[in-house]
Amino acid sequence: METSKTNEKIDDKVTNTETNKKINNEEANTKINERKTKLNEKKAKLKEIAQKSIIEEIIKKETILREKEIKEHKKKSLFYSLLITLFLWLCSGLIIRNILISAGISIPIGIIILLFLIYAPIAKRKAYSKKVESDLPDFLTKVIYEIRSGKSFLRAIEDASKEKGFSAKEFEKVINEMKKGSSLAEALERMNRRILSIPIRRANSNLYNIWLHGTNDIDGLKKLTQELFLKQRIESKEFSSKMVVYALVFIAISAIVPAMFQSFIIIGSYFMKITLSPMQVLAIIIVLFPLIDVSILALINSKTPLFLKQN
Repeated sequence: METSKTNEKIDDKVTNTETNKKINNEEANTKINERKTKLNEKKAKLKEIAQKSIIEEIIKKETILREKEIKEHKKKSLFYSLLITLFLWLCSGLIIRNILISAGISIPIGIIILLFLIYAPIAKRKAYSKKVESDLPDFLTKVIYEIRSGKSFLRAIEDASKEKGFSAKEFEKVINEMKKGSSLAEALERMNRRILSIPIRRANSNLYNIWLHGTNDIDGLKKLTQELFLKQRIESKEFSSKMVVYALVFIAISAIVPAMFQSFIIIGSYFMKITLSPMQVLAIIIVLFPLIDVSILALINSKTPLFLKQN
């Protein structure tokens, strides 16, 4: 009996020690797992911080380079304008032989040239932004159709960017930058900096939201596309109403005014003294009136919306 009791006690101790060991092992494993999860979280946070810092450094470098380019452009434009003003001053001084009058002629011309050289790239950039903005609704509709057909987000943008148009070229640059290793956020941010357009920024933010939340949520992109098409319709209606006035002015200046001028010269010469010589009258008819017609056509062309020109 005593031996059996001692054996039972020994078995109980063994089982207790085994259970204690299991509990200790489980606690140790849980602690190890907790430490691993904490380390993984710290690593992920460090990676995020490193990626953010890298992106911030890239953005800072790009801004510094652009500021340097702007400063160099201003210096070059100032240098060229000074050279042109000095050249004009010398030429006008040799012709007029008066330093003050030649300076008064050359300095304003030099200031105009300086302003033109400084603001010409900005005007060019704005004109290109308008071109990209003009065919943006067509590009977005293509992207929506590609997504509806079951394609992935990047595949839809890549296929839509193969079409003709300024927006397609810009999004093709975005795809190429992503293939080189840039993220979608970086590529779209570079595109926003290249193009000065609020609709482009709105379109890029909607596309990035689709990239984050999936292709099922494209309602925002649809609404934006509808707004852009509505804006183009309003602009086309406004232009068509103005076109009536432009057409009347063009007909009056190109047909009625020259005929009245010629009749005035022919009839008025009988009872009025006209100081114009025949060569001057011929120059007005052949040169001046066609120049006015060309200027009116250029004005109409400048007022025409870009999406109507492309269509």
